[in-house]
Amino acid sequence: ECGDATNPVLGLEVGKTYEFVQTDPSNYYHPLGLAYFPDGAHADADELEPGIVPPGSSSTCDVDMSCPAPMYYMEKEYQGTYSNNADLVDVSSGEDNFGLDEYEPLFFHPLPEWIGYGKFSVFLKFDEDTDYTKDIFYFCHIHQFMTGRIKLLKDGQPLQKDAELPELGYEYDQPAEHDEVCGTYGLHDFQLPHSECPERFVCDAPAENEELVQFSSCIDSMNCAMMNGMTTSVKGSESEVALFLHQMIPHHQNAVNMAKALMKTKKVQCDDLTDEESEQAVDCGLEIILREIINGQNHQIQAMRGLLDAKSYPEENDCKVTMNSNVFNTAASVAPSPSLKSPLISIDDALDAVGSDSSPVSPPTPFPTPALRSPPFSDTFTSGAHGNSLTTTLVAVIATCLFMF
Repeated sequence: ECGDATNPVLGLEVGKTYEFVQTDPSNYYHPLGLAYFPDGAHADADELEPGIVPPGSSSTCDVDMSCPAPMYYMEKEYQGTYSNNADLVDVSSGEDNFGLDEYEPLFFHPLPEWIGYGKFSVFLKFDEDTDYTKDIFYFCHIHQFMTGRIKLLKDGQPLQKDAELPELGYEYDQPAEHDEVCGTYGLHDFQLPHSECPERFVCDAPAENEELVQFSSCIDSMNCAMMNGMTTSVKGSESEVALFLHQMIPHHQNAVNMAKALMKTKKVQCDDLTDEESEQAVDCGLEIILREIINGQNHQIQAMRGLLDAKSYPEENDCKVTMNSNVFNTAASVAPSPSLKSPLISIDDALDAVGSDSSPVSPPTPFPTPALRSPPFSDTFTSGAHGNSLTTTLVAVIATCLFMF
């Protein structure tokens, strides 16, 4: 078990080998990356790669491609040719393939196929003789702002004492009270009654069924949030493309929130997502849809925000529409241009996730913009002696266990 901590600060002993196991379904769409700065390639920052010298160190490891780098495995089979770890593969020289290009694309495949591929894992050994003294970071290679800090240790003591450098650069978003109850994000301010929404979206929920009443309240607020987000001005853009993106983003956000809220109720029970025969088979099919909505649409939201940014359109372009006794009043309000720190939330539509085509999906072209920032992390890190196992939840949805050999 990895525990319930999100974005925890981890501790890794230099010279030791660690395995990050990504077999839990919550790892789907979240291939692990490791970098010298928060968010890695999402922020155009150096990652741990065979030819990248740890910043500020005196190492010449770039000459023979022997710098510290993760090694990506599938079902105990190494996907690359580089190695700095003789316990896994003979140490290499001049090889720069550490397996990421073979590993990452599989995380875009349909969830049942991804599960069928077996064990995904990432090994890391940071050289013991390093004079690098700062921290490193884990992150998701698909979604931005899902990063966490790793303290490098020697004999249990941090190489960097009394400091956290490089700085993270932003605060993790904190879900408000209503969102904590619903398992959602961004709905707290859209609880009914709301001046821009009807009296209700869900009707006839029986008062004696408290759980259904609560879920209905969550649905009301998420539909109000979507309705608010989809009242859009074209002022400042006057573009069909911008209008589409400004409409589709809150639509996707609603799909993600709806899927997360249903999973939070624990009404969908599935012990094995590959189950097609037992009494849980229907629930298992539904959970696959829910997970694909959450992860897929979150990534699409990130891509759409990238398009808005690339075309210099406003990040949001809300047209405030008030609702009062069937009388609608409108007032346009143009949001400032996109911020690199805006939260992410979704990706393709819920209905799209139910498609029957099971062929592999090619990874979409990445865009240099933000995704949803993940929840806060614990301020503690763990370490242990050679041979002990360490387990921790790596990213909000990356239930990745850590083992040290």
